[in-house]
Amino acid sequence: STLPLDLSLLHRCLCHHNIMDIKKLISGNLGTSLTLTSTAKPDPICEPCLAAKMHSGSFPSTGHTNSAPLELSHTDLHGPLSVSSRQWYRYWIVFID
Repeated sequence: STLPLDLSLLHRCLCHHNIMDIKKLISGNLGTSLTLTSTAKPDPICEPCLAAKMHSGSFPSTGHTNSAPLELSHTDLHGPLSVSSRQWYRYWIVFID
């Protein structure tokens, strides 16, 4: 037997593709053996779709522009590594100006 298939489930199974294209897929017989077992309207609010469409704001401007090298730097330190280098180093660091 097969599971009941409605537009909401098909929307999720097709990686949240838009509902209108899914309806065209079914009505045009483009999908092999796709038959809806429910005529219920899909939920208009899909949380994963809403989250994917959200825009995050940019960082607030500080009003200060760095004018000298190394006035502002970022670092990333990694280690201790499980395997040492040829010089027996077990850490690495990156500086970004």
